[in-house]
Parts: sequence; structure tokens; C-alpha cells
Amino acid sequence: MFFDSAVFINFAKDCKKWGIDCPVVPGLMCINAYPGFAKMTKFCKTRVPDKLGADMEAIKDDVVAVKQYGIDFGAQVCRELLASGTCNVLHFYTLNLEKVVYGVLDALGLSTNALGTVNEADAASQVAKGSAWARVGDKVKTLYGAGVVKELTASGAAAVEIESWLMAGGQKPTAYLQKGSFTKIF
Repeated sequence: MFFDSAVFINFAKDCKKWGIDCPVVPGLMCINAYPGFAKMTKFCKTRVPDKLGADMEAIKDDVVAVKQYGIDFGAQVCRELLASGTCNVLHFYTLNLEKVVYGVLDALGLSTNALGTVNEADAASQVAKGSAWARVGDKVKTLYGAGVVKELTASGAAAVEIESWLMAGGQKPTAYLQKGSFTKIF
């Protein structure tokens, strides 16, 4: 995942130098919402250009502005990639969120009013439970030691049974941890 088109362009050119002649297709994750942007860039250890980081920070609480920024920014990255000659195909990770992708396609002239066909009436009812990186039953690392996720809430908090502690009677304590305070053990 990248947000700086020069990173992909240099990578694709380096592949050619090494004799890799198969198409190298950029995988583009559009910016749909600030929380998702922040989570994915942290998880993927993606370098965020200073301007992008500052722009996102300034609009992070405005859902509509973030989506529009995602359209504008995504279209600009796509234009740069296509103009570089390093690719002629774009692959979008939609995560079942089509609005920004449709906006990018419209901005590139690859579709006409696709954005106008988007119905986000069900968007508010689509609530992610917990973290895609730790699910009920997964082993996780916490401040209190390793444990097993027993429950996830809509906010991403988890009930984790700590394996390394034993209470009187042999019970294992359960820690209730906020999202970001535990990581999945692979």
C-alpha cells in the first residue's frame, strides 16, 4: 500500500532494471474515512507524505470532506501512475465501499456519473466489529501477557482471557482492553 506515486513508479522501474517483464499492477486503497486511513497506514507501516498527513488531520472529523479528499487525492495518484508509463492497469481495494472509487473513475473520465449512482443508505448500519486482525478465538499479546480473545465489541474493545495468570481456584482473569492495546500473535 502506498500514498506516494513516486514510490510505486520507482519500484516498477527497478523491476524492469532487474529483468522483471511481467506487468506490475498498483494496488490502490482509496481513502474513505479517517479511522480506516489511520488504522491501515499504521498496520501496513505505510509512509504517509507530510502534506497528506496534514490534510487528513485537518479534515478528520468531516466525513464528507474526507471522502471528497479521497476522490481528489486518488484521482491525482492514478493520473501520475498512468502518465509515468509504468502501468496501464489500476487495481482498487474497495473493501465494499464503492463511493470513492466511483468518484475516482469519474474524475479520470473512465466512467460518467458513476458517483451519482451510489446509495449509501445502508452505510450507517454497517458497523465493523472489532479488528480484522484479531477475532474471537485468536491469541493476542497484551500488556498483561498473552491471552485469547473471548469477545469483541463494536468499538473494537476486546475481552481477553489472560493465559499466564491464574487466580484462586484456577480461573484465568479476563482483561477488557481498548482497540490498539492488543496485537494478534501469528
